[in-house]
Amino acid sequence: MRTGSGRIRGNLADAPPQAIAPQAIVEVCICHHARRAARAISRAFDEALSPSGLRANQFNILAVIAACDQTSAAEVAGILAMDRTTLSRNLKPLRKAGYLTTDGGAGRRPDVLALTAVGRGALVKASVLWREAQGQLTERMGAGQAGILLQTLEAAAKAAN
Repeated sequence: MRTGSGRIRGNLADAPPQAIAPQAIVEVCICHHARRAARAISRAFDEALSPSGLRANQFNILAVIAACDQTSAAEVAGILAMDRTTLSRNLKPLRKAGYLTTDGGAGRRPDVLALTAVGRGALVKASVLWREAQGQLTERMGAGQAGILLQTLEAAAKAAN
């Protein structure tokens, strides 16, 4: 059985009768296919965004913060379906680059994230590159398939939560 560019082999001869053949898992596993597509798409966007100095995940974080104007890390993590520890790790280089500020919330209120002028400039520069990559991928897939993919991914994210 072939999937992607690799050959998959499996033998569950010693497995219990209710076990599923590895080939079947690889062919139908939603997680496998979603992660495989995510890696390929992320690579394409990372390459396209590289002249901006941003990676796709950093670009998306900046875009979410900009779209929310000012927001908390918890809200950004929720929008991105990312755990707070991972987000915190991803925010550090963005802070260091001067792209965002973190103002402490009053009392028990969470920190407020906001883009700086430098961060807004980086997002604008990267947005031009993103638009080109988005257009190329949409063209290769076909606009109809790209639209269906966006709807399907949204439905999958909702179903998984």
